[in-house]
Order: sequence, then structure tokens, then C-alpha cells
Amino acid sequence: MRGRVLVALLGLVALPARAEERAEADLRRLFPQQAAVFVVPPGGLARLKVPAEVLAAVGPDLSDLRLFDRRGREVPYVIDTGPEARIRVEVKETAEASILDAQRQEIRRDDGPPRQRESYTLAAPAAAPQAGAWELVFRTDRPRFVRRVDITAEAPDGGTRRIVENGSLFRLPNIAKDKTRVTLPPLAGGRLSVTLEGEDGFYLEPRLVFESARFLDPREEASVPLQELARRQADGRTILELVRPRGLVPDVVRLETATTAFDRTVEVWDVRPGSNEVLLGRARLFRLAAIAAVGESELALGPARGERLRVEIVDGDSAPLDGLRFAAVVRQPSLIFSLAADGGEAPAGTLYFGGGRAYAPRYDLAGLLPTSGQALAGERASVAARLRDPSAAVAARLGSVEANPLFDGAPALAFAMRPGAEVDTRVYSERRALTLRPSSEGLSLLRLRAEDVAHARPDLADVRVVDAAARQWPYLLEPDAAREWQPLEIAIPLRRERASHYRLALPVSPVRLDQIVLDTDTPFFDRAYRLTATLEDERESTLAQGRLVQRIGPRPVNIDFHPARVVALELTVQDGDDAPLRFRAARASLLLPDLFLTAPAGDYFLLVGDPKASAPSYELTRVRDVVLAVSSAPVEAKAAGPNPDYSRARLAIERRGDLVPQVLLWSVLVAAVVVLTALTLRLARSGGDAPPPPA
Repeated sequence: MRGRVLVALLGLVALPARAEERAEADLRRLFPQQAAVFVVPPGGLARLKVPAEVLAAVGPDLSDLRLFDRRGREVPYVIDTGPEARIRVEVKETAEASILDAQRQEIRRDDGPPRQRESYTLAAPAAAPQAGAWELVFRTDRPRFVRRVDITAEAPDGGTRRIVENGSLFRLPNIAKDKTRVTLPPLAGGRLSVTLEGEDGFYLEPRLVFESARFLDPREEASVPLQELARRQADGRTILELVRPRGLVPDVVRLETATTAFDRTVEVWDVRPGSNEVLLGRARLFRLAAIAAVGESELALGPARGERLRVEIVDGDSAPLDGLRFAAVVRQPSLIFSLAADGGEAPAGTLYFGGGRAYAPRYDLAGLLPTSGQALAGERASVAARLRDPSAAVAARLGSVEANPLFDGAPALAFAMRPGAEVDTRVYSERRALTLRPSSEGLSLLRLRAEDVAHARPDLADVRVVDAAARQWPYLLEPDAAREWQPLEIAIPLRRERASHYRLALPVSPVRLDQIVLDTDTPFFDRAYRLTATLEDERESTLAQGRLVQRIGPRPVNIDFHPARVVALELTVQDGDDAPLRFRAARASLLLPDLFLTAPAGDYFLLVGDPKASAPSYELTRVRDVVLAVSSAPVEAKAAGPNPDYSRARLAIERRGDLVPQVLLWSVLVAAVVVLTALTLRLARSGGDAPPPPA
């Protein structure tokens, strides 16, 4: 078996030459950075720990990273990321037991129920496992059983020794316990005699397997401080925005603070461009300074994809934590590959990385290492163990990071940076000047403001971005991508029928929102309420109803509801015989869309306000995943205002044009009525002058 394992490992040496045939000639042009790779002579199977500088420049899956040898041939590699932080992966070696003989008999007794005896003679494994000891596993589908087990080993020289005497095997579902394996001492061939006895009325007839299980330790961890972008206090919470370098995918976030005693709920959110925010983890972190400090300061996370992390700490009425900082605990992955190295100063190869323009390579070698939670058996387990063992490969290191002279710096989205059809700018009532300085990949991000959305159609079908020549430029629209808090003005409540009616003045109208927060100094209340909205068609709709409750206060009161586009808000609170509640402040959560633009740097205009517009159709939507995968740069937006090209006369003409068929129809009908009336009168007069008939 070990010989076949060696063959699998040597496959790493043989494959680079074949990879040369598959490598694309211009592949290295995709990566903006490079670094020389040095391998301890004479080379061979090598391991390179990927430093933090490289991790910060590449994608989370290391897709934009390639290795080439001195002759410019692509070298396949295995990425050893290790298990998730503080998670171990189980590796199993398994060998089917070869049964040489089997016997069964029922022993009848006068003083008890009959006893079922099974005897099996097995061939012992010829070699010891890679690590640990063999276990004999009894596999059976029987839901409940109890057995006595005796095991005797017979050596190749004919000697015997008792391994297990009066041992037990069982499965007891009523107490959720079972024992179905026996650990064996070191064996060197020979045979095993296994005897099972039970009184359950059936033979167990197990499937016998030799198995060795062990765990691979987690990879080395690195603690990387996270840069803080912003911090604010709101609703009894401390909210921080942190930068996440695109190549760092934290398994754990560590909270660091000078506060010696605390117990607070911490949430970490993934802020993703073009999609809703995702909760990565939530936990209660605490610290208590005693004889020795105790507590928990780390929070396990799901995989992050966005460029920022938002951390929310629930402070309640406690003061914010002092000296607050956060660090990401990440695994330090390694590349395992084969490179020849001579004794000179020249590097063995070159690592190209960064740019985010390459798909993850599909090297077949990736299957040699298990993923988290995957158990390997047999020869694959041996290969994985060798690859995970640092001593099985020579050390490799990186030289200094340099710019790649082969890199093609043209924007990755250059193919999409083409203008569309011209539009008639006179039909849009509102205009905002824009200045685009797109990212190196050619993408800009424009977050629409509340006043833009207020003048646009509810479905945003009339949103256009145009240049000075009135040519529209394609974009991707992400509705409800951003949340913005805006204050609401609260008028003095109108008291009517033992209820208070509060008018909540919106910052703009109409606006799309999904939450309001009310601040009050009243420490206790429990009253029924209804939040009513006036819609654009002047209909009224109930957004939320229930009870406003303040048990321990004063605290802000939240009212959540399904997102709605509203013109006005009214809050009705049933007071009974209590005095009306006094709200000293209110704010609303506005939902705003994002536009991702593929246009060259320059000056543009945002146009909205054409009620007859139909939604644009851009080819860009067919490569949505490609566009949203690259980095973007924010758009500089000027103040909005009326569109000077807007032509009310033209709209009036268009509206009159719509009325022409109706006017013609009514004109014809009126003319017909007049003619018929005239004919009727003439006939009536002529009938009155006629002489009477003769008698």
C-alpha cells in the first residue's frame, strides 16, 4: 500500500510537464503582481506558506493565483487550507476483514434462555496503520443488542495470546449509548479468533472491518488587525464598519477591549455589493476580572464575501467598550507543488497573483486533500496524511513582491464599456450631474438618493445615465441594496376618541421604507397602535399594528414592517385614560437602490421622472455575476434639480395627441346629433303644413 501512496505523491512531480500543454500563452497577463519562488535544493515536493501580503491581494478562494517554473510552464498545486479554525478533520484508514472461518451454535440452558454463540476466524492486517492503532469494528443494522466478546490472536509462529476476555459490545437506544468497536494491540499478521455470545434470540452476523481513525490538527492561525472605517452609536448599540481585505476570510473575529468586565451580544454582518447584507455570526462575549481573567472574546463566522464587515455590539444602557479593536483570525494556507531547484541563486519559479480576473484552476490534484468534515479512508487517507505533514515536503519561500511586467492593465469590463441608444432628455423632469472615476476594472457604484427615488417611477423603469451626447450607458440595478436613516418630524398629536394620532413628516415623498424608530423619555407603557400609510394612489394601507411596549426604559421603540413606498405616515396609539405619549424624536429606515455602471471616466447625468418610460434592456444583465465580482469605485454625485431640457410643452402636445382620437369621436357624435335634430324639426314642420285628408 505504501508503494502506491508513493506513486500518488510522485504524481505531483510528473504533472507539471503535462500542464504545459494546457497553459494558455497569455495567462500570466491576468495577474498584476509577481514574486520569485525559492525552493531548498534539490527541490521536489515543496510547501509554500502563502504570506498575508499575498492573501490580501487575491480572492478568498485563491483563484487569481498561478505558479510557473523557470521555463514558463504552469505548475499545478494543491491548496492546503487546513480545516476551519479550531476544527479538526477526521482521517480514517479502513481495511475489510478477511473471514477465514465462521461458526454459529445455540447453547440451551436449564437456568436461562438459550445463548447464541458466533465464532469468526480473521486474517489480521499485514501492516500497522500510518498512525494510531487498529480497531476491530462490528457493523450491524440491529437496533438493540448486547454481546460478550472474546478475541484471541494467533501469531505466524503458532503462539497465541488473549487480547480481549469477557469484553462487551452493545447498542442501547433507550439510553442512546453504543459500543461497536474494540481497540487492538499492535499486530504483525497471523489470525484473530473472535467469539460473540448473546441472549437476544438472534445471531448478530456483523460485518467486520479494521479501522484506524485520527484527526488532522488545524492549520496555523494568523491574527490580522481589521482597519476601522467608521463608528457610531445608535439605539443602544455600537456599530462599526471594518475593512475586510478581499483575500482574508476570517473563521473567527476577536474582540479586544480595555473594559475589564462586560457581557454583551455581538453581531457580525457581511456587507456585500449588489446584494442584501448577511449575518455571519452572533454570540455573547463576556469578561470577568477575578483572580484570573475569564471570558470569551472570539466569535466564529461563516464565510464572508463582501469588502466590509459591520459589527454591532448591543450596549443597552451600558457605556461603550473602551479601547475597542477587532482582529481577524485566519488560516494560513499552503501551496504544495513540485519544483526542481539547483544550487544556484536563481529562483525555481515565479508566483503570479492578484487582479481577480482568473477563474479557480481545476487541477485534479485538489482531490488528494479532504474538505472540512470529510473522512478519507484507505490509500487516500495515507496520501492526505503525507501532504498534511510539513516534514514530507521541502520548504519554499517567496522573494519580494514586484509588479508583473506582462500584466495587461486594461479594465476587465472594457468589453462592456460601450454606450447604448440615444434618449430624448426632454421627457425627464429631474437631473443630477455625475462624475465617474471607475475602478481599475471599469466599474462605478452610484447609490441613488431619496430624492432621486421620489421623482422616479415606483419600478425605477425611468432611471437613465447619459453622457453629454444623450447616449445612455448600461447599468445593473440592485433595488433595496442600501439602508439610510433619516429623521422624521412629529407633529403634536391629535386627540380623538381616547386615541392619539401622530403625523410623521417624511424627508421626501414618496419614499420606500421598512422601519421607524421612536425615541421617548416615558419609562413604561403598553398600548395598542396602528401605523397607517397613504400610498401614491391616495389609498390608505396599514403597515403594522400591535402593541407599543416599554418595560425597562426609556429605550427606543422599533416598528418593523414589510417594505412599502409611501406618501405619508400616521401613527395611532390607543391611550385609554392615560396621557398621550411624548416622542422627542423619530427616524425612518429608507431603502435605496444601487446602480453599477460600466462607463469610462468622465461627466454624466442621472435622469429620472418620465412616467411613460419602459424599463431599459441592457446586455450587461447577462453577465451580472462577472460584473459584480470585480471591485467598484463610488460615483461623485452633484446636487439634484429640475432638468433644464425638460419640455412641458412637448408633454402637453403628447397628451393632446392622445386626446385627438377621442375629440374626433365626440365631434362626429355631436355632429350626428345636430343633423338628426335638424332633420327631425324639418319633418315636424312639413307635417304641420299639410292639408287635412278629404272627408
